[in-house]
Amino acid sequence: MEWFLVPSITAIIFKIVIFVRYQSSLRTETFNLCVLFLAVFLLNVVELIALGQSHSDATTLILLIAYHCCAIFIVHAFLNIAIEYSKFVWNVQKIKLALNIMLAALTVALVFNRDLIAGWTVPAGSYIPTKEAGSLYWLFQVYALGGMAFAVGLLIHGVSTHESNLQRRQCMVFLLASATPVFITAMVITLQAVGLPLSAGIFMSLASTVMLAVIVYAEEKSRLFRLMTLLPYSNERKLHNQLLEQITECVSINDDPDFRNQLNLKDMMKALEGTVVEHVLNYYQGNQKMTASALGVSEATLSRRVRGASQRKASDTAQDSIRITQ
Repeated sequence: MEWFLVPSITAIIFKIVIFVRYQSSLRTETFNLCVLFLAVFLLNVVELIALGQSHSDATTLILLIAYHCCAIFIVHAFLNIAIEYSKFVWNVQKIKLALNIMLAALTVALVFNRDLIAGWTVPAGSYIPTKEAGSLYWLFQVYALGGMAFAVGLLIHGVSTHESNLQRRQCMVFLLASATPVFITAMVITLQAVGLPLSAGIFMSLASTVMLAVIVYAEEKSRLFRLMTLLPYSNERKLHNQLLEQITECVSINDDPDFRNQLNLKDMMKALEGTVVEHVLNYYQGNQKMTASALGVSEATLSRRVRGASQRKASDTAQDSIRITQ
């Protein structure tokens, strides 16, 4: 097997694993996520067929057209998911109608008009057949770059302004997961526009697979927050580290039960409770009513817990200062 087939084969295997493992998320969640998954999968299959063996000129051209059609559907699904996650509402129905019309027009033009893809060639030193751009190929480039830029802008807007904490986190994870394939696509299209015969093949196989895996994984709320604990400086990571430190102290039991620094169960539970209360309060941006509802306690009880946590934190800070002074 040729080495250049490995990324495409690996990407296809990973997509099969993603489908088998998370098929319930794909079945129950958004239609656009299913379109994105199918389009990325077919793009990898077409790439593998094109790389696998020599084909006639007509067959290679058909494969290139199919590859570009898959790319159009990927951009379309990417845009629609960004619209959904960001809760974009301004003329959203008209925008979706315009996107559907552009999708249909570009697909028909690719299949039946050689003004977009005039033919194909294999650049020197490359194993990947690439298109010979027709006079209207710039329409495909504008659609791809414009669509990705619009989607990225929507996701950034969702991260910075969305009222829902959950939606903000979904936008952030989607934005980070798509950063690599968006950058690769933008770079390749830009370099192609200045005359360099590059292709996004092979590199896009694994990049798109990683993006897809993260997006599908993050569709479930608990998995989304598990991902957030991996992001530096996120509140979820801060909470994870705090709880891990406290739990580590819980299991660090001295062999001598009469040891004067033995664990205090009451203090330990108060510390854990204070950490959780602080996180949920920050999650709801200081709204005590929503925090109390989420924790299943009254606002009065929550206020007492917050005061207690603040007093313990101030006491711990004072003790640390004394130890440093000594």
